[in-house]
Amino acid sequence: MSVKRLIGIGFILIISFPAIVQSQNQSTIRGIITGHQTGEFLEGANISLSLNSGKFVEGTATDKNGLYQFNGLEEGVYILTIRFVGYQSYSDTLQLQENIVKNVAMIRSEESLGEVVVSGVSSDDLVPGQTRINAEDLSRIPTPAGGGDLVSYLQTQSGVVAAGDRGGQLFIRGGTPDQNLVLMDGTLIYQPFHIIGFFSVFSEDVLSSADLYAGGFGPEYSSRTSSVIDVTLKNGNLYNRNWSASLSPFISDVFFETPIRKGKSSLIASFRGSLIEEASALYLDEEQPLKFNSQLVKYNYAGDRGFNCSAHMLRTYDRGKLDFDNDEVFKWRNVVLGGRCAGTSENLNVSFVDANFGISHYTNRVGGLSTNNRLASVFKSNFDVNITQYVGDYRLDYGIFSTYRNVDYDISDRFLSVKNKAQPFLSLGGYVKTNISLGDKVSVVPGVVITSFIQRFKTSLEPRLQVSWQPRGKSNEEIHAAAGIYRQPVVGITDFRDAGAAFTAWMAVPEKSRRMQSNHFLVGWRQPLGDYLDFSVEGYLKQMKDIPVSVWSMTAEFTTDLAYANGDVQGADVKLSYNRRAYYWSMSYGYSETTYTTAQDHFNVWFGEPVQKYHPAHDQRHQISVQTGFKFRDFSANVSWVYGSGMPYTQPLGFDSYFVFLEHLPDVVEDYGSPRILLEKPFQGRLPDFHRLDVSIEQAFDISNTKMRVQLGAINMYDRNNLFYYDVYYQTTIYQLPILPYMSIKIGSK
Repeated sequence: MSVKRLIGIGFILIISFPAIVQSQNQSTIRGIITGHQTGEFLEGANISLSLNSGKFVEGTATDKNGLYQFNGLEEGVYILTIRFVGYQSYSDTLQLQENIVKNVAMIRSEESLGEVVVSGVSSDDLVPGQTRINAEDLSRIPTPAGGGDLVSYLQTQSGVVAAGDRGGQLFIRGGTPDQNLVLMDGTLIYQPFHIIGFFSVFSEDVLSSADLYAGGFGPEYSSRTSSVIDVTLKNGNLYNRNWSASLSPFISDVFFETPIRKGKSSLIASFRGSLIEEASALYLDEEQPLKFNSQLVKYNYAGDRGFNCSAHMLRTYDRGKLDFDNDEVFKWRNVVLGGRCAGTSENLNVSFVDANFGISHYTNRVGGLSTNNRLASVFKSNFDVNITQYVGDYRLDYGIFSTYRNVDYDISDRFLSVKNKAQPFLSLGGYVKTNISLGDKVSVVPGVVITSFIQRFKTSLEPRLQVSWQPRGKSNEEIHAAAGIYRQPVVGITDFRDAGAAFTAWMAVPEKSRRMQSNHFLVGWRQPLGDYLDFSVEGYLKQMKDIPVSVWSMTAEFTTDLAYANGDVQGADVKLSYNRRAYYWSMSYGYSETTYTTAQDHFNVWFGEPVQKYHPAHDQRHQISVQTGFKFRDFSANVSWVYGSGMPYTQPLGFDSYFVFLEHLPDVVEDYGSPRILLEKPFQGRLPDFHRLDVSIEQAFDISNTKMRVQLGAINMYDRNNLFYYDVYYQTTIYQLPILPYMSIKIGSK
């Protein structure tokens, strides 16, 4: 019997074990903590359990699903107390004779919190490689809209590289955009970022929280080799109707939430549309041919028996030119549908169950009058079941998943024409992880994910490990490490020989034995420095194997012919932040070096060497980000400055002309032929450094039953001439947006 078969049998036994083994001599108290107004799970709520005599027994905090559980309790009378910032404290007396499920909906506190606003979880609750982002964080980054946006915030994080203020692509710790897994309430989105780099589908109005895993993420996430952006949408208010509308020179936005059945179900809807194409003609030197819109709807039902269910729908459309002097137009669309049910019940032998279903369809194209169209699309549907189960004092998280994918592309360029038949394939898999405590200071979280591909790839086994050590036993002081193997069956091919690109041809890796793989290693340290200052540092290494890259040629042309490269990414991120009352500031520095190694048959003829090492287009060595601001009553001010060292690009070597012999023999004496560009070795040049200063001030006013927010700001405050795009085909340069003063107005219910 093969080793993989033995591992598979062992995995099945592991995930079946919690359902078989039941503790007969212990009783438990468990439940889900939610917000009364919305039904959202509250993460980080403090739960304490005491005897009726007042003697403290145990304390814990809710996880990301609002779940808490006390194990190994004797029969008796207990007092359960729940506290969460911004909510009224809750206390109840429980008579424990057998297992109890106690779900609590917390009511918001009417007491003023003064100038201090705290929400979500602190860094104490984070795992290696994770950054927690809340809706309040988005408003701290100047954005030319009525409110903050997730993608604007992400671009201030060290390790996250954006090609520019157009294109909608993010590179995270050396990974390419197709290696990022973006989830919305458990459903994948292929391209949630709009063609204007300040905006995504996730405005501060619709976002509850987002987790950025820049590396070392656990086995509950699979099919991507670089990073995870896991977004949780807010639930609509179950009791009150709220609305808002905003307008700026860049974007208009309408949002509303309303109860459907009071106290039971709710709906939120967000509609966004760009205005930059129309407004740019009024106050910029040239019109910006960029347009996008998106529509997002979410329905939520808060059940009486501990289960919440939701459904969501998203549609996006983006269109624009990256090179304004060229007639090539980029377009892409997303259509996303999904649903989720999650919770706990007295009728379940497990602590928590989460089941979700999703459909995601993405199409993109590029073409113009003088060039042929390139088309590509990808479709994915998934069904997942995730379970949390305690066996004694050990917590197991495990689940199963099934995924159907279909990829297709049709590429016609000046030098080639490739049509690909649809490539459907099905995958099935499961994962398991557990948390093992070694004393009071060390926690070890091992896990594994197994994926079987029907008639395509061999079964994939991907072990993961996370370790944390609290040297002084304090939860906010931690040294942590993580390691894991990550594989990806579907890749997006983008030709980055230009300094910017936005077309992606999604495809299954042609060679079944060469699936893309990445090995992650990271180690970090989090440490508070006093009451208001926090310090963190994290070093990382990614070893990548079999990265599909476009076959290189001496001429500038797009191709889907693939070669394979191995890559190494090494770097470190350092952050220092200060938060006290109305004032905050943060500073971060990131260093990263990405190196690809590839061998192609013609390299020896072309360069005299069979193997080439190069730094790809997203290899940004140095990043610095500084944010500061304050909020006093209804007035706020925010400043953001970011710097990035120059990224590589491929330089032109020279020019020649060629003749086409397909229809007739050309007249080589009288005709000059068609001109073409000859390229230098890959990515030997470096673009200029990038830096930009953004500022904003905002004042809120109460007008009758509405609240108005007026924001004044400027993007690229000192009018830095940042290079965005260098077109090797036409030898033209496009610069990022110049200084853009703006005013936005947002009105809405109180």
